[in-house]
Amino acid sequence: MPALAGGPDVAAAFAELAETLADELDIEKYLAVLCRHCVRLVGAESAAIVYAAGHRADLSGVAASDHRGRDLAHGSLSEANGPWREAVRSGQLITVADLPGQRRRWPLFTAMAVRAGFTTITLVPFGPQAGRAGALALLGRTEPDVPGTRLALALADAAAAGLALSAELRRQETAITQLQSALASRVVIEQAKGILAERWKVTPDEAFSSLRRQARTNQQALAHFARAIITGTADLARPDPVQPTRRPAAASDNDEPLLSS
Repeated sequence: MPALAGGPDVAAAFAELAETLADELDIEKYLAVLCRHCVRLVGAESAAIVYAAGHRADLSGVAASDHRGRDLAHGSLSEANGPWREAVRSGQLITVADLPGQRRRWPLFTAMAVRAGFTTITLVPFGPQAGRAGALALLGRTEPDVPGTRLALALADAAAAGLALSAELRRQETAITQLQSALASRVVIEQAKGILAERWKVTPDEAFSSLRRQARTNQQALAHFARAIITGTADLARPDPVQPTRRPAAASDNDEPLLSS
């Protein structure tokens, strides 16, 4: 196995990872850079990460140092018990020094890996204990030693941190989009309410009640119907004024009693 890089090389690698994450927050690019650092620093021939992409909990995202690792990772995803899935489920570091002997364990992956010239694999799961985010695989012809494994664990932690930051950013972007949409809808509704109140000479609350009632009758979203009122593509008749209910007058001392026949 090639000599491990250390000292300034490791520090520079983590600095580059932090810069990549801060500049673009492109998680696939970030993880691909991380895989390339695995090859350079740990001495693996190829590295690949399978991770839970987007809001889905299933393992569907792939990043790799080269096409060999990417092809193996994509091909392994079709196996219910492929190496990455097994590592994520178990939460344990897995090292296999003799891949050809694992044909019954991972039949599809083993056949592909042997054809690609790999005879060893080390898998490092990462993410919180409940719901692992993914696993990093180091592929080659010799397994990493203890310092190399420790460095792989640190790089896997960096992968988990990047995924967590990316997920938090997506949550914030979703919340901002929802707030902007709600605010835009509210502005449109207030405009339509003001138009109807002025047109009908009624209170804004009365105009809003009619607007909402008609939107429900038409089975339209309130904001959509309000926008149609503003643009003049929909018309709303002035509601009939509500007549107060007249109660019968109470009998007074001056009322004459009814005469019975």
